[in-house]
Amino acid sequence: MKSSTKALLGTAGAVTAAILAAENIMLTKIISDSKKDYKDDLDYLFVLGGLIIGEETPSEHLMKRIKKAAQYLKEHPSTIAITCGGCFRKGQKKSEALIIKEHLTKMGVEADRILLEDKSTTTNENFSFGKAIIEKHSGKALYELNTGFLSSDYHLYRAGLIAKINGLPGLKKIGARSTVKDFIRGASRELAVAPDLIRNFIHRAEK
Repeated sequence: MKSSTKALLGTAGAVTAAILAAENIMLTKIISDSKKDYKDDLDYLFVLGGLIIGEETPSEHLMKRIKKAAQYLKEHPSTIAITCGGCFRKGQKKSEALIIKEHLTKMGVEADRILLEDKSTTTNENFSFGKAIIEKHSGKALYELNTGFLSSDYHLYRAGLIAKINGLPGLKKIGARSTVKDFIRGASRELAVAPDLIRNFIHRAEK
């Protein structure tokens, strides 16, 4: 075997090993964050949106988030919810934010405790737009408040990174539990997109 071929194979092997190591680290963080379940009082809670089926039916994953949010909000009556997500999918008739609010009110959460962030199409926009809503509503900077977010357990790690990118570090995390099968599927999707997100985070930090 030529030395150049050996060198190429060696480089490819090193790159593969590095990728696998990075994925293992990220998987460890995804699993660790999936266990987060903040129990104390929050001033504000982002309830992150998710897939809507047809005109206004929450997917199974989103409904689990809604039920977890209803449980937390009833246990913490001073917390204000920011329901997140726009109306951007084919056939969808209402924003994710409004659909989440409607289900929360049916579950006993007072409507005046729910603020709508109904323009976003991504998690990045959930936090960016939601931050402005919280600061306007409270009259305070977000760092002065105790704020958290709620999402599916497998999504907490990546959503936390996105929050930091948008100037919202230190948000408390509440996870809606998934079945083992759904967690494996969700974590696999997170692993596929997390490397680009981390590179983006590092790039912004270096500016």
